[in-house]
This record gives sequence, structure tokens and C-alpha cells, in this order.
Amino acid sequence: MRISKVRDYLFGIIGTLTTNTNYQINANMLSNKVDDYSLDKMPTESKVEPYITGGGLYQDVYSFRSRKSYSQDTLTNLKNMGFFEQLEKAINTNNDRGILPDINDIISIECVTPFTVQYNDDGKTAVFDCQIRIIYEEDFDETDISL
Repeated sequence: MRISKVRDYLFGIIGTLTTNTNYQINANMLSNKVDDYSLDKMPTESKVEPYITGGGLYQDVYSFRSRKSYSQDTLTNLKNMGFFEQLEKAINTNNDRGILPDINDIISIECVTPFTVQYNDDGKTAVFDCQIRIIYEEDFDETDISL
């Protein structure tokens, strides 16, 4: 499953950016716990570019969300934004260097939106969100067609 490979990839990047090892990256579920993450598949068109011979380029788009401490304290909010800027830069730099999730025929991974505050729950935590896209190639295989 591609989502599980992207999740593993993100664990590796986050592990280099923080000393906190007490976090989880869930699928389609963001917990109430600060510093947890959720990787949610977005409903988008999957085929990007069809090939004349069959198959083509495809995409998966994910909403990558995180719950972080949030307050009127400017330093807390700047720290959060700095972390997300580093995370976005690491993903895009890895892409440029060919360091990609372990997915067959993957071509790229990128942040298509910056991390932004989506909402704050209670004045103490906020949910931040970024859209991440992978592009991969898929060949047409006649054995995949069932009649």
C-alpha cells in the first residue's frame, strides 16, 4: 500500500527533525494528543497523464495533519512554523536528491501547499495541514482486467 510507504518515509524525516519519539502517524485519524500526525488520502483524480500504449502517470494526494501546542505566545507559534518549514524543506530536498518513499515506479514526492493552521480547538492546540503529492508510473497490464 502506497499510503503505508509514505507513512514510513515521513517517520524517517520527522525522526531527524525532533528528539520527541513519542508520536504517531495515523491514517485518516488525528488524535487529540499534541505532536501526533495523520496522513489522509484526498479524493483527487488519480491519472495525471495517460500513455498511448496504456498505463501512465498517476498521483496520490494526502492531507498531512498535525496537532501542536498553540497559544497567544508568539514563541510557541514561531517554533511550530519553524518545524513545519524544516519538514517541508526536507521533503522537497529529498525529492530533488531522489530520496523517495519505497514505492515501485515512484517519480516524485512534494509538498503542494505549505503547512497552515486549519483551526484551533480550544486555544491550547491547533491543527496544522499540508498537502503532499506523490507521482508514480503504472504500466498497463492486461492481466489486471477482469471480465
